[in-house]
Amino acid sequence: MVRTCLSRAAIVVAVSAAAVMNATPTAAQTQEGTKPPVPHEQVISANPFGLVLRWWNVEFERKITPSTTWGVSGSFLGVDDVGFASLNGLWRYYPQGAALTGVYLGARAGVYRGSDADEAHSAFGAGFEIGYSWLLGSRRNVGLSLGVGLTRRFGGGEDDWPGVLPTVRLLNVGIAF
Repeated sequence: MVRTCLSRAAIVVAVSAAAVMNATPTAAQTQEGTKPPVPHEQVISANPFGLVLRWWNVEFERKITPSTTWGVSGSFLGVDDVGFASLNGLWRYYPQGAALTGVYLGARAGVYRGSDADEAHSAFGAGFEIGYSWLLGSRRNVGLSLGVGLTRRFGGGEDDWPGVLPTVRLLNVGIAF
């Protein structure tokens, strides 16, 4: 009985060792990166769900290199008599080397404007963001993306307006071309 158990254990160890020594890397383990390059050069997107909340945004992003992009974004949020708008330039880095898809780290800078029934204030702002973008479909031309970040405002003279503003991309839907 002991001899049978030892021989079975030896067989299991031998087969396991052979499998480990004969393993080949999968596509995700190759040196070329985690994602294949995207054939498209730009994406335009917007948040369709925000329209229900009177919160809209639109964004254009274009490749600079295989791992970086630049773009512009505009947004507006209106609640009762209070409004908030922004217009930003952005730069994003995709560490996996496939710009427009996957994890990104970014920087943004632009103009922010807040208003209510009595007054309006404008300020410059700069900040960072982190997010994830997917390109779906057989042609990889349907874009979905989400992200968050923070922007520090400079100037504007309004003490009631926060010095740090959140950047939220709840869910943008777009097209790559």
